[in-house]
This record gives sequence, C-alpha cells and structure tokens, in this order.
Amino acid sequence: MNSARTLPLRHSAAAIPWRVAPPLVSTALIMIGAGFLGTLLPLRFSALGLSDGLIGLIATAEALGFLAGCLYAHRLIAPVGLERAYATFAGLKSVAILGLYFAEGVPALALLRFLIGINAAGLAIIVESWLNALAPNEQRGRVLTIYVLVYGLFFGIGQLLSQSLNVRGPELLIIAGISTTLALVPMVAIDVRAPGLPRRVKLEILKALRTSPVSVTACLLNGLILTAFTTVGPLFSARIGFDQRRIVILMACVSLGGLFLQWPIGYFSDKIDRLHALIGLGLGILAVAAGLVFAEHQMPFALLALLFGVFGGLAESLYAVGVAHANDRAVATDYVALSSTLLFVWALGSTVGPTAGTYAIQLLRPSAFFVYVMALTFAFTVFAVWRLSRRKVDRIVETHEDFLAYPQTSPEIYAWLPYHRDSPAEAAPHDSKPT
Repeated sequence: MNSARTLPLRHSAAAIPWRVAPPLVSTALIMIGAGFLGTLLPLRFSALGLSDGLIGLIATAEALGFLAGCLYAHRLIAPVGLERAYATFAGLKSVAILGLYFAEGVPALALLRFLIGINAAGLAIIVESWLNALAPNEQRGRVLTIYVLVYGLFFGIGQLLSQSLNVRGPELLIIAGISTTLALVPMVAIDVRAPGLPRRVKLEILKALRTSPVSVTACLLNGLILTAFTTVGPLFSARIGFDQRRIVILMACVSLGGLFLQWPIGYFSDKIDRLHALIGLGLGILAVAAGLVFAEHQMPFALLALLFGVFGGLAESLYAVGVAHANDRAVATDYVALSSTLLFVWALGSTVGPTAGTYAIQLLRPSAFFVYVMALTFAFTVFAVWRLSRRKVDRIVETHEDFLAYPQTSPEIYAWLPYHRDSPAEAAPHDSKPT
C-alpha cells in the first residue's frame, strides 16, 4: 500500500459505513478463523494424546503472547507503519496456524500458540487504530457497537462452521490459515492515510485498585473463568459424552450468549448502581455454575445449551460492567490508562485460567471446573458485598456513563468513546513511557 497516494480522512456521515467496511470485513475473516480454532484445537490436542493439563498450558502460551502483543506490538509497528505491520502480523499468524500441523511436542505447540497470540494482538491494535481514525466523534459509539457485533458474531459463525471437520486432519488449520490470510485483502483497499501510530500502554495497577478494587477483581475473574472455559469447555463436554457436533454447538452458545446478553445486562446496569449489578452478576454465575456441576450426558441438551449461553453472557458482562463501573468513579483524564490497565488485569487472568481449569478436570473430575468457578466467584461476590458496606460509610460521588460493550482485544479500543477521544490522555505523545 502506498500511503503517499492515499486520500485524506473524510468525516461525512454518508461516507462512514463504507469507509469502515474494510477493517470490519478483515475482522470478520480473522474471527472466522479464530472460531474454527477456538473449539477444535483443544479437541485436536486431546485426540493427539495430550493430557488436559498440557492442553491448558499450551492455551496459556497463546494468552501470554496476546499480553506481550498488547504491551509491545507498537515497537514492531512504529518502524514500518501500520500497513506493512498488518501484512506482517497476518502472514505470521497464518504461518503459525499452519505450523501447528507439523509441530511435534508441547514446546513447539506452545511456541506457535504464543506467536498466534502476539500477532492476534497486533492485528487488533491496527484494525482499531484505523476504525478510531475513520469514525467521527458523533458516530464512535455506533461504530464500536458494529465492531463488537462483528467480532463476536463471526467468531460464533466460525465455531458453527467447524462442526463436521476432522480434528486430526489438516483441514481445520488450512481453513483457519486461509481465512486469516484473506483478511489482508480488505485492508489493502483502505483509501485513507494511515492514522497515528498506537501509543505505548500506560499501566497504573495501584491507581486502578484505589479507584475501583471491585472492577479490578471483576476483570480478573472474567479472565480466570471465561477465558479458561474456551479451553476447558470442549474438554468438559467431551468427557461427559457429547460428540463433536454438539460440543461445537455448546461452545457457540457460550460465545453468542457472551455477545448478545451484554447489552441487556449493560442497559440494566445503567439504571442502577453498578456495584449492585456486579454483585448480581456474581450471584448469577454462582447459580449457573451450581447447575453445571451436575451436568451430564442425560441432561436435556437444550437445557445444557441454555446454561452454557447464560454462563457466557454473565461471565462476559463482568468485564464490560467492571470497566464501566471503574470509569464511573474516575475522572475523564484517567479513562484510557484505567481501561487499558483493566485489560491488562484481564489478560493476566486469562494466562492463569486455562491451566488451572484444565488441571482441575484432569486431577479431579469434569465438573471440578465449575467448583473452581464457584469458589472464585463466591470470593469475588463476598468482596463486592464488603465493598458495598464500606461505601455506605465512606460514600464516593460517582457519575454514570452510558454502558458500551468492549471486546477484549487491545488497548486501542479505549480511545473510541467520545469522552476518551477528547481527554488530555488521548492527546498524549505516542512515545510516553509506561508506568
């Protein structure tokens, strides 16, 4: 792509839908490939003879790669620009996906998934930088909503399309690699100058804990249980006797439940104290996990699918409501750094969750994962109730921002809100040092 010949940014309302289409189509293709891998990779590794615990460790490698990508991808992007960096990330991710077919041994598989994680983060950073530049302030929330829908919906579609694939064969990896490579095509079609390079992530964990310790623990809990379930879920379903088609459907219910339940839950959280909403989410997860502890093959499949979907919706909402609750208690100049820090906390949880969850089902029994979920969620809920009681003594004045659903992709997503866009933090130089 020749940036010297690209056109200046235009912000007419009529032009926006078409101008954001290329990065959205690219995201759809990437997420279809991710959906193919999301459910079937754990089943593939299991079919190849790996234990549940090792499968969890390999998934942790991808989470670590994603975390490293969020923190350091800007160093790879800055020397070459967004266009070349996007091609590099997409090409390397495709090669890593295809390399899974030839890899032998846990170290090689873990290295390749680490590379998949790094490149997935880099791709997300670049796409979100483009969308942020293409969307005018008054349409930013609308574009973000479309992006979240594309991100989650096409991941679910990818899962559903993988029902009949042979997990031992190369088809799964070939299709995911092709889909990722095709994501290059729409990005080449962008006809505007590249936006500013992404800034370094500014992390302020202690400040986030002072602002809203419940939000920090909510985002951590989301990473510990829901990210873990993307790996544990297929293994759990296989252990209780379901075939591949039903396993794929169950995991798609988790993804689509996480996508579509966020908005009604978020709307409800706009009407009440968000700390109450987080306590309610904790209680809801406890109830659903208690039901899933007793899940077995004889349970009506529709009921199990419903439980999986509700679990996905409640657990996913922990992150979005947690970010909104933290922003309610923060000043506008802290929004971007605070939200990026919460993403980092979520990513830390996502590195621990798959290993802890898979070892739970390996060392004990399949339902042990939901005992693990209940233990963590109970601790979170008790902590949130304690914070509520403390707040009645030392009341902090909060302003309520409108709820928006965020995908857990990259820190660039937090520059999208209008009040993020105009804050001094948004105007900070790109080479500011992380704290």
